[in-house]
Order: sequence, then C-alpha cells, then structure tokens
Amino acid sequence: MVALPHFDESSQRPSIEPDSAKADSAEALLEAHAVTVDYPGVRALDAVSITFRGGEIHAVVGENGAGKSTMMNVLSGVVRPTLGRLTMKGIPTEFTRPSDAIRAGIAMVHQELHLIETLNVAENVMLGREPTRFFGFAVDRASQRTRAGQLLRMLGSDLNLSTTASELSIAQAQFVEIAKCLASDAQVLIFDEPTAVLGECDSDRLFTVMRRLRDEGRCIVFISHHLDEVIAVADRISVLRDGRLVQSFQREADGVIRGKDGIAADEGTLAHAMVGRELESIYPAKGSASGARAAIELVDFGARRKSHGISLSVAPGEILGIAGLVGSGRTETAEAIVGLRQRDGVVRIDGCEVQFATVRAAKQAGVAYVSEDRKGRGLHTTLSSLCNMTLPSLDACTKLGGLLIDSKSERKISQHWINAFQIRCARPMQPISSLSGGNQQKFALARWLETKPKVLIIDEPTRGVDVGARGEIYRIIAKLASDGLACIVISSELPELIGIAHRVVVMRLGTIAGEVPRDRLALADCQERIVRIASGLPEENEHRQ
Repeated sequence: MVALPHFDESSQRPSIEPDSAKADSAEALLEAHAVTVDYPGVRALDAVSITFRGGEIHAVVGENGAGKSTMMNVLSGVVRPTLGRLTMKGIPTEFTRPSDAIRAGIAMVHQELHLIETLNVAENVMLGREPTRFFGFAVDRASQRTRAGQLLRMLGSDLNLSTTASELSIAQAQFVEIAKCLASDAQVLIFDEPTAVLGECDSDRLFTVMRRLRDEGRCIVFISHHLDEVIAVADRISVLRDGRLVQSFQREADGVIRGKDGIAADEGTLAHAMVGRELESIYPAKGSASGARAAIELVDFGARRKSHGISLSVAPGEILGIAGLVGSGRTETAEAIVGLRQRDGVVRIDGCEVQFATVRAAKQAGVAYVSEDRKGRGLHTTLSSLCNMTLPSLDACTKLGGLLIDSKSERKISQHWINAFQIRCARPMQPISSLSGGNQQKFALARWLETKPKVLIIDEPTRGVDVGARGEIYRIIAKLASDGLACIVISSELPELIGIAHRVVVMRLGTIAGEVPRDRLALADCQERIVRIASGLPEENEHRQ
C-alpha cells in the first residue's frame, strides 16, 4: 500500500516558486525524444522532444488538435509512437499498453471519465489496487474503504464511499478519477484538463494537492486550456502547435514565468504562442433581449430530490447565466426541464405549459440541451463524427419519405459546422472518439444548433475548448441570441458567465440564492459577489456592517 503524502492541513500554503537552478538540475524522470505519431490523413505529433523532471509541475498547452492529448496518450501507453522513443530515468523504454506505463510509475487522469458505473466510489478508487486478506483470496473491504476515504479527504471531498458511480455528478466523478490516480505509487502524474468541470474552490484544493505532490519530488504533468491556472501553478510550460513543440517557458527564482528571451510571460503571451497570432477580446458585445413574452418560464420548478422552488424566465434574445458551486443543483435542474429527470413544478414554452417525457419531445417543442457529460450523454463515441452531427436532426437528412438517409445532405451539414466552428476533423467518417476533447465538444454543441431550437440550454459550453475557439463559441451564442434564441448557460467559470450573460442567477442548495442583474455584471466586485451568494455568505456591505 502506498503511503499518503504527509502534510499538515493547517500549515501555510507551499510556495509555487521553485529554485530555478534546482529545477534545472532536477532528475529527468521521463523524456520524449523526437516522438512522432501519424494517424490516417494527419500527423498528430511531429518530432516532439520534452523532458519531464521530478519536483516540477510541467504544463503542456496548445489549441485543440495541437497534439497535447496524443502526447499524453504516448506517455501513458495508450498510443505507440510512429517514430521516436521514450526514456525513464535515462533508460530507453517502450509501452505497449497502459499497464506497462502504470508499472513504470506513470498514472493519468484522462479528460474523459473512465469509471465503472456499477461499482461504488471506494471500489472505483482502488480498482486494480485492492487490499486483500485470506492470503489474497478476498478483498479487504474495510481497508479498501479506509484508503479510498483518505485519498478523497486529501482532495477535500466528502463523497459517500457507498455511492455507485452512476449516481455521481460529473464533478464528483472527476474527484474519484483523481483519487484513482493518487492511489498509485506513481512518480509521474498526468492530469488532462482536471479542472474542466470543477468550480473555483474545488480547483484551488486540487492545485494545493498538486503542489504538495510536486514538493515530494514527483512530476506533475498538467494540461489545461485555462491559461490563468497554468500561469499560477506551473513551474515549466511547453507549448504545442500543429503537432510541434514551438516554445518553452519556466518559472525563475523570482517567481516569474519567462521564455528563453528572459521576457516575463502572461496569458496573452501563451495564447499568442498557441495560435501564432494576437487574439482580440473573446467576449462579444452584449445585445438586448427583445422584451417579448418569455420563451421559457419555470414556476416553482425543481428536479425531484435535487432542486426545488425555482422560478425564472428567459426572454427571446436573452442569455441567462446560471452559477453555483458543485452540488448546487444546476445540471439536475436543466436535465429535469428536458425530461432526463423527474420534475416538480411548471414549465411554460411561449406561454404554454409543457411536460417533456423525453429529450425528443423537448426537441420537437424547440428546447435543446447540450449536456456537460460529453461522453455519457453528449455524444455516441463509437459512431463517426458525421453520424453524431446529424443524429438529433436526422429527419431532415432523409429521402424517399424517410426510408433512406441522404448521405449528401449529411456531409453538407457536417461540413458547414466543421467550417463554422473550425473543427479539426480530417475524416468525418472516422469515430468521433479519434478527435481531441475540445473538437468533440464543438460537435456536441453544433449538433443541437442544427435542430434550430427556440430555447438552448448549454451546460459547460467550453469544457475542453482552447482559448482561440472559445471566442468563436461565445460569438456564436451571442449571434443566436441576437437572432431571437433564448439561451441558458450553466458554467463553473465566472468570467465566462460575466462576459456573455445578460444576467446571472446563482444557485445554492438546490434553489435560487440570488441574482446579479446586467448593470452589476460590469462592476469590479461582480465575481466576488457571485461567490459570496453561492457560498451562503453575506454580501460585502452587510459583512462590513
């Protein structure tokens, strides 16, 4: 059994500024030497060489399709390189399967969740590392629960260990995935977009754990599209673009991230390196709602046993943001609206009361829902990109009275959205699982926009999407709103909600705890105000009194 990292929860937060000289002389745990990976029609990695050292948080950033996930799959034994080699502590090594990498001391939290839904939390955390008794003939359930509980508490999570994975929210499942990674005696821990579905508080807890693991001498490989996170926690940064390593940065002794030219780097510097050009503001100008009758209205609504007493309305042309901490009931409420959960209360569409038994019924009424669970409810990962694109609107892609699928129409629709969202998809007939997570997310959004809804509910719209493509998605949402679509955007990223929404509703403990109107969204303290409402704290002026 692996010993838990020893740290005092009450101790001062460890510094993120390593000694630069010490960092450069640290042991190279894992090295990629001119690694190349070719897929049919595309070169995902082109002679990339990177050194990962012990005692460092090494961030790898790049646009969707830049090769980040492919590199991590090579390091973790999922993909074998076409050319190039890996070395562990200077010794040439070859991984033919993920178990080889695990035995070598490399563990990975994948961007897509890989829990076994029929197992409980403790069983998933300790899967493959079960403590045994009776000379290995039986699993020691008590030790299994104890160990899993220790790892989850280390992450600040109080999940019920008996809960089955199928009952977990996406954020809760992410914590279980991270705990699984920590359960291994790995010296190289790879985190692929670990904060994509976590709120700010949960992300901060994870960063604290990452720093402590780094201070033990482990190497933390961190992939994130959130460049503010990268600047805050990384000791070294490698930037990939079009499958090549284009630039590197490291934190110097003064705590500042610098490139080889010695100039301090910020989020703009990283974004420029990623896309090869300067980026304009990613948030479009906000239009005005039409002021007409509400496109959707909830009255004393709730997802049974998950949320309650929610009353709100969204007008055509309005973007309503919904904020809240993990477990506040945001996603469950959205799922109840479109028939994925049992509901209480009233839903009105264009003034008419409706009750949807299925997502199909919601779609026919003009309500579309883009799930945060891209793998479970957002896409069919075994089907092609083209099939995924047209499934919700398949009726429009048929001929002979619906007897045959019109392949030409399918290809035309898919190509339209590939161009509109700048999706990197060399062969739309290949399984959508072959695309990067960010490009999958673009398909998940585009397929529902093709149904031409009147009400669009988007849960975590830019999960796994790079900084360049985010701006395009925001502009599309703004354009949809300006054309009269009512949009509800659920997001854990407060700058995103503040940047695109006309107003923000804050949920706490399954109901609405407060609202931030449009005029307050422009104020400097807006983000703090939302956090205080979501946490149940008094607003700042009350707090001072």
